[in-house]
Amino acid sequence: MEDATASLTAALFGLEGFVVLAAADAGDELELLVETTAELVGCPACGAVARAKDRRPVWVRDLPVAGRAVVICWHKRVWSCPHALCGTRSWTEQHEAIAPRACLTERARQWAFEQVGRCDAAVSRIAAQLGVAWWTVMNQVIERGVPVVEDPARLAEVTAVGVDETAYLRATGTHPTEFATGITDLTPGRPARLLELVAGRSGTVLGCWLGEQSADWRAAVVTASLDPFRGYATALATQLPDAVRVLDPFHVVKLGLSCVDDIRRRVQHDTLGHRGHTGDPLYGIRRVLRRRQDRLSTTARDRLHAGLITGDPDGEVTLAWTVAQDLMSLYQLTDPDQARTRALALIADLRAAPIAELARLGRTLHAWRAELCAHFDHPDVSNGPTENLNLKIKNTKRTARGYRNFAHYRLRLLLNHGRVREDHPPTRIRTRRPSLAA
Repeated sequence: MEDATASLTAALFGLEGFVVLAAADAGDELELLVETTAELVGCPACGAVARAKDRRPVWVRDLPVAGRAVVICWHKRVWSCPHALCGTRSWTEQHEAIAPRACLTERARQWAFEQVGRCDAAVSRIAAQLGVAWWTVMNQVIERGVPVVEDPARLAEVTAVGVDETAYLRATGTHPTEFATGITDLTPGRPARLLELVAGRSGTVLGCWLGEQSADWRAAVVTASLDPFRGYATALATQLPDAVRVLDPFHVVKLGLSCVDDIRRRVQHDTLGHRGHTGDPLYGIRRVLRRRQDRLSTTARDRLHAGLITGDPDGEVTLAWTVAQDLMSLYQLTDPDQARTRALALIADLRAAPIAELARLGRTLHAWRAELCAHFDHPDVSNGPTENLNLKIKNTKRTARGYRNFAHYRLRLLLNHGRVREDHPPTRIRTRRPSLAA
C-alpha cells in the first residue's frame, strides 16, 4: 500500500530528474521530500567521478495539487572531488528546474505568469494557491511579461485602428477620475486586440503615441474608427493623414436618441410642471421612443401613438423621434451614394430646425459629416470591438479589485488583451435536453 501511495505521489509530482522520497500532510499544504536521480556526477574541473560529501535541504514551492499548496524539500547533495590536487574541492548540485536561491520552481513561475497574463486571474489568488507573497507572483509577471508587451513584432501588420477612453482610477476626495486612452487593432481577419494604453484622455497623448511609431507603420493604417471626440480626430488627422476616419454608428444614433430624451424631458416639464412620474404619458413611453420603428410590436406601437397624442401637444417629441428613426435608417441603406445624399439632406434640415435641441444636433452632425459619411464607404468599420475590449478591461479591473499603479495596469491589460491568440477553445454546442424522457 505504501509503494502504491509513493508511486501515486511521484506521478502527481512529475518533475523530470527528481524522485519523491517521502510525503507529509501539513494541514493546508503538502510537503514532499525529493532528491535528484543523478548517480554519477563528474567534477567540473578535472572530470573525475565525484563522491557525495554531505546533504543540504533547500525549500521551494511548486505547483498546487488539488487546491493545496505544495512545498518541496530538495535534499541537495554536496559533491566533492576525490583528487587532492584538483582545485575544485566541493560544490552543491544544481538543476535547471529549480534556480539557485529561488522560492518557486521554474514550472511554478511559468504557471503563475500564465495564470495572470493569459487566464486573467488575480495576482492575490495565484499567490494564495502557491502559498507565497503577492510580490513574488507579480515579479514573475513583470519579469516575463515586459519583454512580451514591448516586443516590436506585437504591433506589426496593423491596417485598422480604433480609439476610445476608459476610466483607470475613479475619483476620490483627493484626486479626480483618471482616464487612459486605448488604441485597438481592428485589422480585418483576426480578433480585435489592445495595441497600447496611454495615460490621459486627449488628442495630445494619442498624437504622441502615434508619432512614436515608424512612418511605414503609420502609412499602413487604412481606416481609423473613433467616437465623436474632437481631440482624437485631430490627432488621427495629424499623424495618420492618409487613413480614413470613420465615426462609429452607435454613437451617431446615441446622439439622436439623447436629443429625443432631452426634448421629451423638456416637453414633460412644460406641460405638467414636473419631472416624469409613473402614469405620465411621455414617461410611460420613454423606452419605446428609443427603439427602432420596425422592431416595435403592435402593442408597443399603439402605446407609442397614444403617449405622443396625449403628452405631446405641439408635436416636438414626435418630430425628434422621426429624426432619430431617420438616423437609424441611414445605416440600413446599401447604396453609399444614396445614404450620403440622405445624410447630408437630414443634417441640413436639422440645422434649420426651429427646435433648439434639433438644431444643436444638426450642428454637431455637420461638424462630423465627413467621418459620418465615411462609414457608408466602409460599412464594416466600427468601434464596437473597441467597446468590447473596454468591457474586458472592466472585468480585469474587477478581478483585481482595481489598480493604483498605472504601469501594472497597462502590463496586465496588454498581456491579457493585447496579444493575437490562436489557442481559443471552440464553443461547445449544447443541445436542449428533452423535457420528457421517452
